[in-house]
Amino acid sequence: MEFTDFEDVFVHKLAQQYYIEQELVGTLDEMAINTTNDRLSDGFADHRDETRTQVGRIEDVFVALDRPAEARDAPVLDALEEERTELEQAITDDDLLNMVYLNAGMMTERIEMSAYEGLSMMADRLEYDRAVTAPLESNYDEEKSAYRELDTMATASELKSLWDRLTPS
Repeated sequence: MEFTDFEDVFVHKLAQQYYIEQELVGTLDEMAINTTNDRLSDGFADHRDETRTQVGRIEDVFVALDRPAEARDAPVLDALEEERTELEQAITDDDLLNMVYLNAGMMTERIEMSAYEGLSMMADRLEYDRAVTAPLESNYDEEKSAYRELDTMATASELKSLWDRLTPS
């Protein structure tokens, strides 16, 4: 693959984010089913539905660019997924697994926020119009909201007892 200009890099990064969002629909569904904490389950299910919408928004960006939507591997997500799968197989304690899911969700949201910040910065430099920038901004806002929700859950009273049980005194 050869990149000849800044737009090529933008499209490559957009295609990686498209891959990420598509993959996360299934991952969020799995975590919503596998977690034993109702609040986490509901949060993952809600964000799964948001992520489906985010996939559509990225497709809208490809349309605005007059390019076919394409997904490109994103090694950062693949590595997170590999780690999550390994931990799932090695953990038998439900509470511990819930904490792993919470952490995985927070890590993923941080990566997605960074990706959308980069895409938005590039779109601005390329002087793309709102048909390109608005969907990226909407996805970024939803990722920030999802991260805040996970961060709130990490300190919520129902999870505080899990932290207390899982961490040494």
